[in-house]
Amino acid sequence: MKSSQEQLRSRGYATPEEIRPYREKSQNELLELLNDKNAVARTAAASLLKIEPETEIQIAAALVRRLSAEKCLYTRLAICEALERGGRETALQMIPFLGKIGGNQHKGLPDRVSQKKSYALPRDIIARSLAKMPPEVFPVLLQVLQGDDAEKICEILDAVGFMAFYHPELSTPEHAEVVFAVMERYPSHELLLWKAIQCLCAFPSQKTERLLQEFAAQDNLLGEEAKSSLKRLNSKR
Repeated sequence: MKSSQEQLRSRGYATPEEIRPYREKSQNELLELLNDKNAVARTAAASLLKIEPETEIQIAAALVRRLSAEKCLYTRLAICEALERGGRETALQMIPFLGKIGGNQHKGLPDRVSQKKSYALPRDIIARSLAKMPPEVFPVLLQVLQGDDAEKICEILDAVGFMAFYHPELSTPEHAEVVFAVMERYPSHELLLWKAIQCLCAFPSQKTERLLQEFAAQDNLLGEEAKSSLKRLNSKR
């Protein structure tokens, strides 16, 4: 059953015609409208805000704060799309919210391995947006991997793998070493290892293949995931 126009508007859906009047607003006015009671107004504001170098931190911070409280689907999508247009400073504003927005993140190992041939989009809303950002923000993602927050590392692994899978220039041995180091630091963290095994399919090398083969010998979900990653790895060659 299709949603009525009124239902769509209540979720923040805004047509180009509805957004057009907001084009006359200043950036400061749009920032204020991010917290308007009207979801369509919030969507319009997010769609029109420009993340420029001189105001990037201010606007990115406002967008992430709004995203953390936003309940309307289409407004959330507009905010995510706005964030994805940002750069390094925007990514830095997003990092503290990894694993904190929504409840769609993996809390434990799944019952079975995904059979997808492509790299799955991250489930965490912040990790998903980071994964869609320009490759220039990749070093910011790697900094999270080199930190000591296991929850954030679990989510950023999805973004690292996704970005490297679709931007082969990022699939370097040096970047792969950062993933290997994480696995060495958390040898008993099954969820983190599972995500790292998925991530490695984006980094083709003899060392990657050797490590995945070692996991593939295990008779458990990690072993099955390693076999799946090996298939994706070979498909990229």
